[in-house]
Amino acid sequence: MLDRIFPGHLMSESSDLNPAEAPPPAPRRRPGCLTLTCLSLFILMTAGGVAVWKMIDMGFDFARYGLSWLVTLPERLQNHRITETFRQEVTRITSTEGDVLEIATMETVETVTKSDTKTLFDDIIYLGTTESEIRVPAVYRFHIKLSDPWKIEVHDGRCIVTAPPVRPTLPPAIRTEGMEKKTEAGWLRFNASDNLSRLEKNLTPTLEKRAGAHILIPGVRDSSRRSVAQFVRKWILKEHPGGAAIKEIIVIFPDEPAVKNPFEAAKTLQGLPLLEDTSH
Repeated sequence: MLDRIFPGHLMSESSDLNPAEAPPPAPRRRPGCLTLTCLSLFILMTAGGVAVWKMIDMGFDFARYGLSWLVTLPERLQNHRITETFRQEVTRITSTEGDVLEIATMETVETVTKSDTKTLFDDIIYLGTTESEIRVPAVYRFHIKLSDPWKIEVHDGRCIVTAPPVRPTLPPAIRTEGMEKKTEAGWLRFNASDNLSRLEKNLTPTLEKRAGAHILIPGVRDSSRRSVAQFVRKWILKEHPGGAAIKEIIVIFPDEPAVKNPFEAAKTLQGLPLLEDTSH
């Protein structure tokens, strides 16, 4: 109906729409572009994560460095000097007059304990026990006096020596670098430090008493016996070259039961050959 009313106008509009002049269709994206985009995003995210992780790790290292710096700050602000001094006051010097022959040494680890128990009303109420202990390496030395009586007899090629008694050299030596101390107080006792102090003060007198008991140790006896035999052998070889008819030396100490019959003791004790190692 409109074409009837405006025939010329419609014809002119239809003539303007030329199919050859229409816009070309939009190109389609290929699937490879999407893959490349996703791969690029993944690489970027991975690199970013590594960078963030490195920054966090460096932050932790920096925090640890800062904390250690703060901890050592007091030492950086102060000067620390350690001074050791040694003072000596000579109280006594004595001479042995050439009368002491050291014949044995023994190294031990001594443990000394001191307990202090307190009760009330004839042991009805227990107030606790304080116990202190000191463990320390000690060195004991033993000697005889050359001026004490000697008895030397020769029987059947054996030189039987009744030597002077073995004496401990006092005081024994204490190796303080190996000392260990501990102390514990009872539930109603408050004297742990005082008890340990008294124990440490009496440590040397206690070890001196033990030194006398160590003389009876078989190892000390055997070492002392051999030392005396060596001393006698060197003396005999000097005074009597070749030792005449003496083949061995047997040493007996006066506190041994065998001293009552030294000739019988010579049958049981091991002697030192007189000419042993004389070629050296």
